[in-house]
Amino acid sequence: MAKQPSIEELLKNGSKQWNQLRKDGRVPLDHTGATFPHLFSANADLSGLTLIGSEWEKCDLSKVTFKDTDLSNSYFHGGRLQDCDFRGANLSGVTFEKLKLLRCDFTGATGLEEIEFDDVDMDRVVGLDGEDAPPPPPPPAVGITSFTREQRAAAMAAQQPTPESELPPFKPGDAPSALLFRSLKHVSNPPPWVLDVPGLRLPLPVRMPPGTSLEHLYREAVKTRLEGRRPVPDMQAVAKAKQIVAAGGPDVALAVSYLHEVDEAVTPSEAAIDLLNVALREAVEVEDPTADVDPRITLALSELRAGAEALEHVGELRMRLAGCALFTALLEAGFSPENNWEEAVDSQEASQDLAHVATNGNRALLADAFRAFAELPDEGRMRRLAYLAEATAHVESMAGQPAET
Repeated sequence: MAKQPSIEELLKNGSKQWNQLRKDGRVPLDHTGATFPHLFSANADLSGLTLIGSEWEKCDLSKVTFKDTDLSNSYFHGGRLQDCDFRGANLSGVTFEKLKLLRCDFTGATGLEEIEFDDVDMDRVVGLDGEDAPPPPPPPAVGITSFTREQRAAAMAAQQPTPESELPPFKPGDAPSALLFRSLKHVSNPPPWVLDVPGLRLPLPVRMPPGTSLEHLYREAVKTRLEGRRPVPDMQAVAKAKQIVAAGGPDVALAVSYLHEVDEAVTPSEAAIDLLNVALREAVEVEDPTADVDPRITLALSELRAGAEALEHVGELRMRLAGCALFTALLEAGFSPENNWEEAVDSQEASQDLAHVATNGNRALLADAFRAFAELPDEGRMRRLAYLAEATAHVESMAGQPAET
């Protein structure tokens, strides 16, 4: 006989499946000593269970029902419990440590005098001092998965302002520029690479590091233009850039991009086009589902009217962009590869579409890609999304572009 999945495994598969199994009477009631690391769960029914000595490590629980549950000697550490129902639960010897309790109801719970609270942020918690319970939360919408993060946010927003400490909602349908803008709005001085993606109109650096390189001059020109002023060409740099294009030097992408920004005519050369195509080919052949492509390469190919080979890579670019956008939206909403992020993906058509484009429906590959993406530094993730959004837009605009004669 196959071993029955544990409660930990069942909850990771989503509250909808768990609640159905409970309704059908297909799960046991005693789960003494269960451990839940990094669990995200919304609307799970855990009422009446025996969860003595259970451990909840950095869990994000929303509208989870612990009504009449035996939680004695359990340990909740880190994370957040929001709109959870502890009415009638046995809480003798329970410890809540370094977490947030938001709008939770402890009315009628037993063992309240034995609960230990250590560095707990409480907001609109009721029942600990005998106060009346709040009105019940609105029911989930019919026909939608049990994951109702957006429904909850919309319902609560209509009643009261959302505390700034709460995580933002999951918005996979937002454009990459919107995701990036929100990521950068708290950065006092955006990194210089935002100037490589002028089409996204991101916040500009307030201060630029000094430099005389072609890349520095290109970024200064972009910044000047985006600030509503006309870039003044450096004639020595213009001459150098034209020589690089003619000879197909290693900085040809920067050279063409700089000439474009300062409105100087550029004469295509076969050597330059060949080098740019090789650079693009090498970038898309990297075996990483979210690896970026320098948008100055695609801009240069567009400026030289040499998009034939670039268009062959548009499918790969769209796949990588979809993955980056989906993973960015998940991380923004507080999801990580260790919790129920797949339940979030399945909650919206926009996220399902992105997941399908990113890996053609291969969830195992999607999970591996999300794990690798989440391990990148914050700035590295932002730059990947920005570069792919700009490069993809360049290549898509090449369709129907007349070739240079």
